[in-house]
Amino acid sequence: MTNEHEEYSVGQLAALAGVSVRTLHHYDAIGLLTPAHVARNGYRTYGHAEALRLQEILFYRDVGMALGEIKSFLEGSSNAIVRLTDHRDRLHREAHQTAQMIDTLNATIAHLKGDRDMTLDELYKPFSAEQQAAHEAWLIKTYGAAMADQIATSKRIIEELPHGIEGAMEELQAIERNLVATYESGTETSSDTLHALLERHRDFVSKMWGRPCSAEGFAGLADMYLSHPDFVARFEKLSPRFSAWLPVAMKAHAKRLDPEN
Repeated sequence: MTNEHEEYSVGQLAALAGVSVRTLHHYDAIGLLTPAHVARNGYRTYGHAEALRLQEILFYRDVGMALGEIKSFLEGSSNAIVRLTDHRDRLHREAHQTAQMIDTLNATIAHLKGDRDMTLDELYKPFSAEQQAAHEAWLIKTYGAAMADQIATSKRIIEELPHGIEGAMEELQAIERNLVATYESGTETSSDTLHALLERHRDFVSKMWGRPCSAEGFAGLADMYLSHPDFVARFEKLSPRFSAWLPVAMKAHAKRLDPEN
């Protein structure tokens, strides 16, 4: 953060903030950001308070707020901490929703390619009804009418689960807790205990797909876990380096199920 007693010319502040001098002149003209001092020769000087205000203006501008809206918003509240905290929390919520959308799109795209089986809801939390409707509309528009059948199949599978998607996620979490415990205990990938856990995992995948998960399909799922940054990040949250260990264990299990492949 800037020194509270440091002052900046219009050119210096523009360079620091990544905006043009013309932009700062315009902000001054509309009363959005006025300099701390203006000399008789028109030389503008900005201080710490103005630098903070410019940062806040840019935060709101970057999310699409019009300059007039930003001005009214800043004038409507004198507490910058409250404003910025609310803005941060809103961005956190939007980032979470975006991450969910990206995860589901990645799963769907992999499923549509045909080389990796996935369902729309596998491994992810459900969307709100509004979000889900928008997502489904986008999928159908992008991939055509056949995507509507895929969505219907996925919904049918979820609806037929005894406790819905929440129950399925609880089952998955229990499986993953056991796998993490096995990993952290240093169990070899050839262990019968581990293979029993992985078989439970494969049974869960079969249930979510609505058809048997073959050894080849399970190995393909392991490849996705290992290669996709979203899955790597997800598994690293469970335990450090678990993201590398799990695909190896899954492939060893697939090889045990089908030694010919």
